[in-house]
Amino acid sequence: MVAGAAGYLRLGGLLTLDAAIAATAIAWPGRRSTRFPQPTFDAFPIAAVAIVAAFIAFACAFAVWRAPLTLYDSVSYHLHFAARWVQDHTIAIIPTPFSDEAQAYAPGNGELVLAWLMLPWHSDAIARMGQLPFALFGALAVYAIARRMDRSPAEAVYPSAFFLLSRPIAEQMVGANVDLICASFFAAAMYFTIVAVHDDRRCDWTLAGIAIGLYAGTKYLALVYLPVLVLLACARGVRRRALWAIPGIVAFALPWYARNWIVAGSPIYPASLAVGGVTIARGAFTRAAMMNTIFHTTDVGLFPAMAAHAVGPALFVVWLPCALAGWTLMLRRGWWPTGAIALVPLVMVPLYWFGFPVNVDARFLMPAVGPAMLPLAFLFSRGRRWNTAVHVAYTAALAWLVVGSPHSLPGTVPWFMSGWLALDGLIRTAYLPPFAGVAAAVGVACLAVRRSPRLALPVLTSVLACASVTLAIGATKWCGEAGCEYLDTTSPYIRSGYLESWQWVSQNVSNATIAYTGINLPYPLTGERLTNRVVYVNIDGRARWRFHDYDRAFRSGRFVPDPPRLAESSGELLPVAQRAGPRDDALRPRYERMHGNRDAWVFNLESMRVRYLFVAMLSAYEIDYVWHNERGFPIEDEWALADPGRFRLVYTNPQVHIYEFDDAVRARG
Repeated sequence: MVAGAAGYLRLGGLLTLDAAIAATAIAWPGRRSTRFPQPTFDAFPIAAVAIVAAFIAFACAFAVWRAPLTLYDSVSYHLHFAARWVQDHTIAIIPTPFSDEAQAYAPGNGELVLAWLMLPWHSDAIARMGQLPFALFGALAVYAIARRMDRSPAEAVYPSAFFLLSRPIAEQMVGANVDLICASFFAAAMYFTIVAVHDDRRCDWTLAGIAIGLYAGTKYLALVYLPVLVLLACARGVRRRALWAIPGIVAFALPWYARNWIVAGSPIYPASLAVGGVTIARGAFTRAAMMNTIFHTTDVGLFPAMAAHAVGPALFVVWLPCALAGWTLMLRRGWWPTGAIALVPLVMVPLYWFGFPVNVDARFLMPAVGPAMLPLAFLFSRGRRWNTAVHVAYTAALAWLVVGSPHSLPGTVPWFMSGWLALDGLIRTAYLPPFAGVAAAVGVACLAVRRSPRLALPVLTSVLACASVTLAIGATKWCGEAGCEYLDTTSPYIRSGYLESWQWVSQNVSNATIAYTGINLPYPLTGERLTNRVVYVNIDGRARWRFHDYDRAFRSGRFVPDPPRLAESSGELLPVAQRAGPRDDALRPRYERMHGNRDAWVFNLESMRVRYLFVAMLSAYEIDYVWHNERGFPIEDEWALADPGRFRLVYTNPQVHIYEFDDAVRARG
């Protein structure tokens, strides 16, 4: 963050800063905690460890060939932001003109991680599955919370195992979104807050503040769940030493919100900030505009489908009855810490329902998945036979999550929830035999080293590494150039025309500036080694203006698009009342697209040294409100076709046109 803010986001400078921080941390006086001694490896259930470890091996091999096209937002903006920051050596606001404008202004701790992973090799080889370490980190935090509630290692493993095999978590760990990063930071913030409340030491409160800051600096949605952490911090009364949490929050979260307030006028820009009906900071639209979306509902009858989708339908079948029994047992154990922790996911549900305008997106419930798994650790008792039965049942449930079923849970849902209730397994049926083989290999390794704690971690790591490498190398030999599709993940629904055009760019374009328009999926144009710089070019004379510049000028009257406009404001797949003047009721104001001038646009292309123009057909979100030709392409396509002397069509399919634009083309023309 410091290097990027200073415009020196380079590998050498970053390593210097990292080394300085590491040296300070190592030299800082302190004492090692001995509260929980290191458990011997034979304390963990081998079957559960084998299943989870085998899944991680398959996930790594899958991600090598399939990521980042496993998640839509990865290629829409998460990886795109990180790549541009690495290319420009600075943190900047990157426009997202054909998508949600809030993405460009959202807190970026997750994107900083992805940029850090890109720097060493100037590639996304690791960043494309950048959330995988955070899946393990989140599982560790869930395990640590279970241990704080006096669960044995064997009992505390299961909430972590089910967390990792939850379908939303599993799908995110093989991609480069930041939802899993946010959920993992929330679990860590929970753990450190619980420790701080219990011990009330300055160092514990400081760590809690750092974890909360990392969490709040990852996504805007973190603000909705912050009251949960505040309630945990005050669960045993207000502590004066809790003030030591403030520096961490200020350091790791405040810079993003302060930047937005200074640059754009609101800390949560483009939304306005209002308290008690009084607007504190004005943004581009209000909460009422954010509610004008097809993805907001007041139908509580849809919540069961959302909850099932949030944890994964296959896991939901197992989790719901066990969690209800576990919550009952937790609440009987007193208020602190077990009772307070039991209430966390229950409190998060109304915050989700009423706090998020887009409350249909069950992905926003991901921070609750980890805490929701904790009651599963409380079904064990002092009876040996009962505990054996629970172990067997949980192992069977983990296997069920891997195998799945071709059926779906009963229920009728809207079109945009299609497939949400399917009971599909995580591993495709064709690869279940090799999965069983890897799990067996891990199980044998566990048996061999279970009484040798010093050898356990190196041996298991070696087995997993060998399995992952074998599966990754074998993927292209067994399944062709695209690699084997080991995991049964949800499709990101990217049109085939885009995939084909990205492949053409990968094979034919390098070390060039590419301007894109029509849809906000720019990242695949960057190239494997981040050799191409991908930009959006304004279609008027305001080459350097971004969304907040248009918004301010529109409100002040300095920007008045001449009729007829090339774009109109709207909600998300919903219209808004048409009226003149600054508007707060449009989730998508489309200021950048309202006015266009061909000569000014061409000048902008030249000034930014653009060599290729990538024009995509408008999506369903845009086509009803943005000018387009009969083929569904935006105005830039018409301008390029009308000037073959400057724009040479080098690639075409029904969904994408690519033009070459440079001095050589003008000379040939």
